Amino acid sequence: MRACRSRKRYRQLESKGILVKRRTLIDATTIEAQARRPQSEAGARSGTDPDAAWTKKGKRSHFGCRVRIGMDAGAGLIRGVEFTPANVADTEAADALIMGDEEAVYADKAYESEERRERLRAQGVKDRIMHREHKHQSEIPHWQRRRNGLLSKVRAPVEQALGTLKRCYGYWRVRCMGLMRNEAEALFKALGCNLRRADGLREGCAAPG
Repeated sequence: MRACRSRKRYRQLESKGILVKRRTLIDATTIEAQARRPQSEAGARSGTDPDAAWTKKGKRSHFGCRVRIGMDAGAGLIRGVEFTPANVADTEAADALIMGDEEAVYADKAYESEERRERLRAQGVKDRIMHREHKHQSEIPHWQRRRNGLLSKVRAPVEQALGTLKRCYGYWRVRCMGLMRNEAEALFKALGCNLRRADGLREGCAAPG
């Protein structure tokens, strides 16, 4: 699913004034493929699911896909979903999760790029992307480490949302073969999370003050 498609589906939530649209929180997780892992990790693909791919997080290797979400911090609703093979870098999919109507974007250092920071400034959106080391800076300065720590606390709800997808919806492994079918599964799971969250928001609004 692409973020532009998800926007259309969330217009009803928007019309009811549920979306706050002050801060977009972006994060990602790896989902294991349904296909059996190839024996080799050196760029090997599966014959039954050629869209699944290898990636490594820390010392652990994963074979499957990456799901990235853009979540409205105020309402806790998922506004955008990007689904790709696991070897696609997070930064390549990040821009589709930035809606353009938020006040600020929060993301971890995997989404950092000077071009993205400049685009956010040009759009009048506050840049709340964490800093990372690079070839000209082997260690980030103290103020950037402090800033990263503060941003990490704000980003916590989107990490919890991804955890909910895995714990409550069993989204540790995709059910199908092929990118399009698995994209649809990611969309329906995000919609399920939103319906559950929207019910809670409506009950909260209906409760006496």
